[in-house]
Amino acid sequence: MNLTTTQEKLTLRIDGLAPALARITAVAGNTLREAGRNKLFFGLLGVTILMLVFSVLLSDLALADQKVRLVTDFGLAVIPLVCIGTAVLLGAVLLYKEIDRKTLYAILPKPIRRSEFLLGKFLGLSLLLLGQLAALAACWAGVLYLRGGAFSLALVQALALSYVEILLVTSAALFFSALSRPVLSGVLTMGVFMIGRITYVINDLMQATKGVFAEVPAMRVLGRVLVALVPDLSTFNIADELQAGVAIPPAYFLHATLYGLSWVGFFVVLSLLVFERRDLV
Repeated sequence: MNLTTTQEKLTLRIDGLAPALARITAVAGNTLREAGRNKLFFGLLGVTILMLVFSVLLSDLALADQKVRLVTDFGLAVIPLVCIGTAVLLGAVLLYKEIDRKTLYAILPKPIRRSEFLLGKFLGLSLLLLGQLAALAACWAGVLYLRGGAFSLALVQALALSYVEILLVTSAALFFSALSRPVLSGVLTMGVFMIGRITYVINDLMQATKGVFAEVPAMRVLGRVLVALVPDLSTFNIADELQAGVAIPPAYFLHATLYGLSWVGFFVVLSLLVFERRDLV
């Protein structure tokens, strides 16, 4: 009797997982279609492709042995920034548009949980950003080929780590979007990105014997809070190592990926907790 009861409970749980995944996938597909129709997305994509093409002309100003390096540096710097900018701009309004247009009120009364809706939105935006990154990477590879360069495994690693950073910023945008209005969400997300990029600088300043962090106790406390609460996004930037010809150890790549995904999970869980308790009226 006990065995039958246990089997029935297990069956119900398994049966309940597939419909939940189907609902999440449906929301993700809808989010992908909506974001894909956004003129801002295509505008950023088009401008970036033109900038990558322009880097070919710009490289003519460099020395003969520096042309490939200039194009490589340009791609490593511009592509992640554009994708992160897209994540901030689209992520900040991810939930607000649904609430403002009242579409969320028509969706949630149906058999779909808030958590499923939120996960679907995050998945859809993540797939869109992956497509954007892939399109820009393909264009970048073509530009490198024109300059006699090659799209190496090291560049693939750099873009993979950049995508982890993009996911992290997207999850932060999702959290702030669930918490506040678009303008504040965008400002807070940009704050996380900008501070995260200079976390190592704050650490160095805090260890110095002179300077504002050493002389002002309140600033030292603020520095410790920022280092503790904001992810270190410099972990995902390996451009300097690539240009120096330093091979990236697999252990570092794995550590950086797990570090980034841990922060993604943290922000997503916070988003779910906040959105479940948010008054949408």
